[in-house]
Amino acid sequence: MTDILSLGIAGLGVASTQILPPISKLPFIKITAAADTRADAVAKFRGQYGAEGYASVEALCANANVDAVYVATPNPLHAEHAITAAKHKKHI
Repeated sequence: MTDILSLGIAGLGVASTQILPPISKLPFIKITAAADTRADAVAKFRGQYGAEGYASVEALCANANVDAVYVATPNPLHAEHAITAAKHKKHI
């Protein structure tokens, strides 16, 4: 596979700490951006992955450099965030 999928992560809570390390090692995925309402979590993510960080899922999905969004926000927000990603024509 020669194409690389640019992945954005919606939510930087506990789930992200479990999924980001193995995903970051995959040669066909580049972690491009993440969104979280907690500025400290976004800052830590930026430092660790050298990627863009946003305070909202809407802003994450507006990034033209994001091909797909992994929704790792709290369960009650999954539908809202998946719909936001779909409206921006992102894979979910």
